Formats: sequence, C-alpha cells, structure tokens
Amino acid sequence: MSNSNVLINKFILICLFSINIFSIEKPNVVIILTDDLGWGDVSYNGGPIPTPNIDKLANDGLRMNRFYSAPTCSPTRAALFTGLNSLTHGIIRPLNNPTAERYALSLEHKIMPEYFKEMGYKTALSGKWHLGMYKDEYLPRNRGFDSTYGHLGGGIGYFDHALAGRLDWHRNGEILYEDGYSTTLIADEAIRIIKNKDSSNPLFLYVAFNAPHTPIEAENNVINELLYIKDEKERKYAANIITLDREIGKIINTIESEGILEETIIIFFSDNGPVFDVDPIAATIAPDILDSKGNTLGLKGSKGSAYEGGIRVPGIIYYKGVLEKSISNQFFFSDDILPTLLSAISYDIDINFFTGVDRWESLITNNIEDPKNVVTGNVIVNDERALFNDEWKLYYSHFVYNDNAKKTFELYNIQADPFELNDLSSDHPDIFNSMKKTLTEMPVVIETPYINPAQSYLYGDRYIGINNSPWLERNYQERDLPHPLVQSLIFAWIIFLTFKQFFIPIIILLIFIILFVIKKINIKF
Repeated sequence: MSNSNVLINKFILICLFSINIFSIEKPNVVIILTDDLGWGDVSYNGGPIPTPNIDKLANDGLRMNRFYSAPTCSPTRAALFTGLNSLTHGIIRPLNNPTAERYALSLEHKIMPEYFKEMGYKTALSGKWHLGMYKDEYLPRNRGFDSTYGHLGGGIGYFDHALAGRLDWHRNGEILYEDGYSTTLIADEAIRIIKNKDSSNPLFLYVAFNAPHTPIEAENNVINELLYIKDEKERKYAANIITLDREIGKIINTIESEGILEETIIIFFSDNGPVFDVDPIAATIAPDILDSKGNTLGLKGSKGSAYEGGIRVPGIIYYKGVLEKSISNQFFFSDDILPTLLSAISYDIDINFFTGVDRWESLITNNIEDPKNVVTGNVIVNDERALFNDEWKLYYSHFVYNDNAKKTFELYNIQADPFELNDLSSDHPDIFNSMKKTLTEMPVVIETPYINPAQSYLYGDRYIGINNSPWLERNYQERDLPHPLVQSLIFAWIIFLTFKQFFIPIIILLIFIILFVIKKINIKF
C-alpha cells in the first residue's frame, strides 16, 4: 500500500471517530482495574484459568499487548490518576494502614475525577482506593468523586471486609456494615450506577476490584466447581478469578443492555503483576501474600519487581466502532491513561504537564510509536526501576537498606527477548551506558519514605478478622517506632526467618561442633 493510501485511510478513521465523538458529545468512561492479576491469569493470553468474559472483551476491543503498570498497587493508582509516572508523583510503594504510618497522595496533585467533573461528568468509584485514608481530605469523596463505595486500604478479607483487625468498608466516606463477597458487591454497585445513570450527563466510573489480591478467598460453590484442580490453594485462586471474570461480564452486559455500549470507552487492566516469586524479605514482612498462586506464563519476576512479570499486565481498551477487534503492540503505560482519556473527551490541557503520553490518535490509527525514555518502578526492599527506549529496556535494582550493596543494571532487547533471558549490556555498551546515564539522572520524588521493616512486621497490613473498631472511626494512634536497638533486633529476626532454611542447618552444625569440642575437652581432662 502506498504512503498516500495509508494517509487517506488514517484521515478517514479520524473523521469517522470525530463524527462518533461529536454525535454523542462526550463518551462515558468506565475503568475496570483488577488487583494483582498476572499476564498468565487470563485465558486469552494462554493462561490455564478460564476467563471467558474478559476474553470476549479482549476479542471485541483493542487488546493491548504491551500494557505496563508500576510493580505495585499504590504507585500504579497514583500514576493512573495523576498522569505522572511512579517515580514522579511521590508514591514510591504501597501505603500501609494508618497505625503503621500516615501518608497519602499529595493534595497538590489534581487527579482524574476532578478533570472529568470539570467536563460535566458524574463521577463514581466502586471498589479499592489505596491512596490515603488517615484524614478526610484524602478520601476519594473529597478528591473529585460524586459517589464512593468499597474499601480504602490495600487489601481486605472478601467476606468480612477487614484490614489489620478493623472493618474497612464504606459508602461516601461513612462506615458501612454489609454482608457479601466483595467482588460481587463491587460489581453490583457498578451495575447500580450504570442503570441509574443520568442521561443528561456522561459518566466516569472507576471500578477497582480487590481481586485477586490476598487473602485469597472464594465462595464455596465456585470452589466446588473446580474439584479437578488438585492443589487447594490453586483451586481457591482459580475460583477467585472465575468470580472476578463473571462479575466483569455482568458489568459489560449491563452497559450493553442499557444501550450505552457505543458511547462508552472501557479500559481494563491490572495494577501490577501477580504474586508469584516475590522478594523473600517482603514475603516475611507480609506473609499472607504467599497464599497467592499467580501466573506470568514465564515472564521473569512478579509483583514488586521491575522485570516484565511485575509490570507487563493484561490490558484492553474498547470503544465500539472506534477501538475494536484488533491487537496493538503499542507500549502503553499507566500514566498514559489520563492524557489519553483527556484527549478522547476533548479536554484542553497542556499535555506536557504529564509524564504520560496522549496515545488517543495513534491508537485509533494503529500508528505504533516507540517509547522514549519511559520509566516505571517502585521502592520496597529493593529500589527497582525499568527504563524503556525504543526496543530496549534497562533494568535496575538496589537493596535499599545497605548503601554499599551492589547496584544491578541489565540491558534487554525487550521486543526480541520478552522473557529477559539475555543481558546485552556488554554487547551494546553505547546503548547501555547512555540508558544508564539517563536512568540515574532522572529525579525520583519520595514522599512516602522507605518501608521500615520493623514497623511493618509489627503493625503492617494483616488479615486477622475484626477485633477492633472500624478504620473510619479513627480512634487509633500511629504506633511509635521501637528503639533503634529493638528495630535492629527485629530486622535480624526478619532476616533469620527469611533465610531460616540456611541458618537452621548452620546453627545445628555449630551446636554439634560445640558439643563435640566440649566432649573432647572432658575426655582429655
């Protein structure tokens, strides 16, 4: 096909899109975000758990083959809402419950629902927030959402809706006591909002499921459908995702049955990769995550890691008649979503304000643009970052609790080597050194300091039922840090628990050696 024909086709596509957009004024926008859903946790990518409703959405819409989030939840959510990457908006890691620490996404940031309200949208959240809950001003109802429902912290029990011993369930910032399985409740609220949509205003709906985040729980009737899965944890994990898939299907069906599918942009993605092979120290600090059975289909790394398994996630954009029935290999990052959607609804703003890129027109025309020095990452036990430039990816990692620890840099041709098997840093020194210089010179905004291992181990998020008043009653106090000596002892204990399979044999061997020496001394004297 000649260049002139290609240009004509692109012009026709843009004109058709313009007719569509102006005929309905502003499209509704529905974002469906899952929690820790891996690249291999959906069957359209070849995963073993059947997800027919998500698969149908992928087949009907634009399947994003290179969709990237941050390695953990709060950094991705902040990037989604601010249009700033995970090393720029200040939220470098998941936020802990307010007894362990008190941080939130800064009020200096204007966030996605506030932009949509300015354009006349009704804005609603159903599900997880996880961007700050210790003061009213940080709650989503005070940050642009007309209605809010769900939970505010990082994870909850699916049946008791509890985090770290307290109820974490609300409607519009008020404590809500309600029975039910959280995945179903979140979907029911989204369906209610869609059915009661005001026809005079477009809708922005953010549906943020806590599935399949730990603690992995599922309803018995779904678990019993999967008795052919022998491993109990794998069976429960599959049941959790199957319910998630069914509820997503109900939401999409409601959009269609209400007659608004052709005027609704639907975005589906996961906030990070699955819990599959997490850092062992992080697993000791938060042991509940070990119950997860996520799948990366061979991608290296998992949640918390800047390797592909931690950041490359399932992603779909569906706009019937505009973005449908195709696959895109466009590199697309969570901070691209806000500028792209603002372009879609004709919001006039200087897009240079964002680190994210407006991809709306290129998605419509399927014009693939290579990433240019795009970064994502987080800081937990390790400071892990990934820098993308053209077909190249530079991976960086550094253990944050030891300034003298080795800094790891690895270079991959991520297009040709998605499983990151071949470090090409020595083969392409010019590219490696240039990207290394770019990454190390990029500013990192840290408003949430490094996790204190002792504080998190003692008071961090746990799933232990309800034994105290709800979080929103705020009758708790932030726990003081232990004495530095106690912190050091706790950290030593954490290290021992993490590597006990190595330490215990050594200790046993030392005991035998000591006993042997004592026996020899006694025989001699």
